[in-house]
This record gives sequence, C-alpha cells and structure tokens, in this order.
Amino acid sequence: MKRIFKYTWLVLVVASFMACDSKLNLNPKDSIIDEDAFQSIEDVQDGMIGVYASLNAHTVVAISSRASDDLRLSAQNRGQGIAIHNWEFTASVGEFYSMWRDMYHTIDRANRMLEVAAKFDVEDQRIKQVMGECYFIRAYCHFELMRAYTMNFDAADAMGVPFMANSVISNPVRDSQTEVYTNVKADLQEAIALMNDEFTSNIATEIAANALMARVALYERNYDDAIAYASTVIDQSGMRLANIDEVEKIWDDAFALNEKAEVIFKLSRVEGSPALGNIFSDASNGELYFSPSNDLQNQYTADDVRADVYFGVNSQSNETVNKHDGKGVGPNIVDLKALRLSEVFLIRAEAYIMKNMLTEGAEDLNNLRSTRISMPTAAPDSDQATALAFLQEERRRELAYEGHRYIDLKRWGLGIKRLPEDTELASGIELEAGDFRFVFPIPQNEMFANDNMEQNKGYN
Repeated sequence: MKRIFKYTWLVLVVASFMACDSKLNLNPKDSIIDEDAFQSIEDVQDGMIGVYASLNAHTVVAISSRASDDLRLSAQNRGQGIAIHNWEFTASVGEFYSMWRDMYHTIDRANRMLEVAAKFDVEDQRIKQVMGECYFIRAYCHFELMRAYTMNFDAADAMGVPFMANSVISNPVRDSQTEVYTNVKADLQEAIALMNDEFTSNIATEIAANALMARVALYERNYDDAIAYASTVIDQSGMRLANIDEVEKIWDDAFALNEKAEVIFKLSRVEGSPALGNIFSDASNGELYFSPSNDLQNQYTADDVRADVYFGVNSQSNETVNKHDGKGVGPNIVDLKALRLSEVFLIRAEAYIMKNMLTEGAEDLNNLRSTRISMPTAAPDSDQATALAFLQEERRRELAYEGHRYIDLKRWGLGIKRLPEDTELASGIELEAGDFRFVFPIPQNEMFANDNMEQNKGYN
C-alpha cells in the first residue's frame, strides 16, 4: 500500500508541474513519459505496482476448472462459462481473448520496466531486484500462454507462442516450443541471479523462480532439472508445508507475507479486487453457477481435511466450491496462489516416478499426504504405472480449482469422461484424449490484427 500511495502522489505532482509549465512543455497533458515518471530508483520500485496489477491469472483458473471434470453445472447458471464447460470452443469466446490479452499486456509492462531500470545503476541491488521480478513475470506469463495454447509440451518443432522480449508494436510469428522454453528458462536464470534472498509471498522471489523452473522442467519432461529445482525449494529455501491444522489458513489468507509456510508466490487482492470465487458463484446475490463435481468429491476420504476446506453447502442446500470464497476483504475475494510448496512436492514426486525412482516419489507423496489426511494410506512404490496413477489422483485432490486439472490431463495424454450425475444439465460428457480442444484457440481479435499469426489445429 505504501508504494501505491507514493506512486499516486508522484503522478499527481508531475501532472501538476506539467500543467503549470504548459507553454514550455509540449508533452501530452493526459500522460507522463518515462523520463518524467521515473526519476529515481524509488520511482522504479513503485512502477512495479503496475506490472503486478496487470497480472490477472483468474481466467486461467476459470477455464481450466470449467473445462475439466471437477465441476458440474448448476440450475441457477445463466450462461456463465457454459460454452467452455461443454467444450464449445471458438476463437470468439471471450475468456480466451481475456487470457491472451492480459498475459501479453503484463509482458509488455515488464518489458517497459526493464527498459526503464536499465537507465539506472544496474549494480544497485534495488534495480537488480526490479529487473529480476520483471524477468520472472515475463517468464511466468509466456509459460502460462504455452500451457494454454500448445499441445505437445516436449515437441521441439511444435508451435509455441510469440516470445516478446521487447515492448514493440509488431506482427510476431509463433516461436517454436524449443525457442519459448529456452527464453523462459533464460529469464528465470536471470531472475535467480538478480533477486535478493529476502522472502515475501506477494512479490517474485528467488524461491518463486526456482519453483517455476521446476514446473517448466516437468512440462518439458526434463525430469533431472525438475528434481534439482524442486529440491532447491524443498530442501534449501526454508519453506514448509501447512500442517493438517493449518490447511484452511492457506485459503483464508491467514499466513503472514514473510512466513515461509506453503505459499511461495501469490497475487494479493484487496477490497474491490476481482473476485476469484465468482467463477463458481455470484458474491452479490449468492447465485450458484457451478457445484463441485461428484467425481472430484469422491476422491477424498472422510479424514482428508481438504474436503472440508474446499467444499461446502449454501443456504439452499446446494453443494459449493469454498476454496476461493474469501474470508477477509470481501465475499469471493481471495489472493490467487500462483505457486505453492505442495505443487513443488508433487512436481518432484512425478519426476521421480517418471525416472522409476519409486521409493523417492512415494516419500514425497507421503510427506504431503501426512499434512492433509489424519490416517493416510501409504503411496505405492511397487511399479511405475500404479505409482503414476496414484500421483495423478493426488495432484487432482491437492490442486483442484487452481488452474491445473485440464492442462494436466492434456500433458498426460488422458481424456475426460464425466459421471452421469455430473452431466444432468451439460451436453459435454466425454472428451477423448488428444482431442484438439485440449488446446485453446488463438483469439479471433489476434487473428484479425496479426497476419502472421497461425491458428491452432481444428479452429480454422
């Protein structure tokens, strides 16, 4: 908040000066050029507020949750997300445009801040930190776009997305996945080298960059790197899993920003912020858009604390998703947890299993499950297929409604077959593995504006 007020004050002061000196200064009166807005290192630090402010990952959570097998339609739904839930994907669906636009807007802001920061003393740790945060955010956004708009995450020559390393108006072509991976990993390496070792969960940190590197490596099927970067976070960062009595605190935003418990990186939300929980129900009138699927709820045992935290029942006796219902600043307003330690454990466990290191994979799963279930059964370590299936189920249970399920099914080469009791109001029942709709369409706005853009297969 201090940075927000300080930056607002700076804008007002500069704007006032410009108005008084209008005969001499011909700059536009309704904007501030970089030379005026960023006159000190403190101004550069304040400018990062604008980069974080545009990073809206709500759409990723909404699309992945609605398109997966984790939700079922409510009779009160008046059209919210129904097309996506029924896999009626077209390039004109607004959510696909929102995701594309928001991620590239944030990338552009990060690129602009990198240009500004480079004009100051790049050996000053404050400038290094800003640049590191920008590299992290640029990598995060490009990888989110890769997850959504590409199919085979380890196909070297497959189409990726345009990697934008500069703020420029252009008509970029789609880079290959190899090129995107190379650039994303280079950005994260820069971030790790530049950022200091102070921790706070609401800004990018060295720990967050290592966690994201582990995620990227898992998707790339570089299991050695996934294990290495995950181990750096698990074994060297001082982070810890929330224990069984603290799981609800994750979703109540009750952990302090500097407390190294569970939440590695989150997008903080305040009163008036977009409400993440509105994906499932209307905070203003209580109308229910989606209920948790029976299929998902059946995955939890009676002694699994996550079931009590993630699900509930409203005043009309309808089952509800409570994971993002908000507990502090307003109904359905909750910080978006972009990276959590539990995911890092799951990343390392999956990488171990894929390398047939089944004992190590089971140990990571057992460590996680012991903080969620009072009497957990042991994870299997007898054969790879059984261990991988168990990992996939545990990942679904832990990361429900966090933007992973639909994309996980895609990268595992699995399809969706919803239960009959979950499709009473839906036309989307089964989506076969490898269906082109596991890749989202490039938005129509982008196709119209960029002659060099190539549409994904199935949407032409």
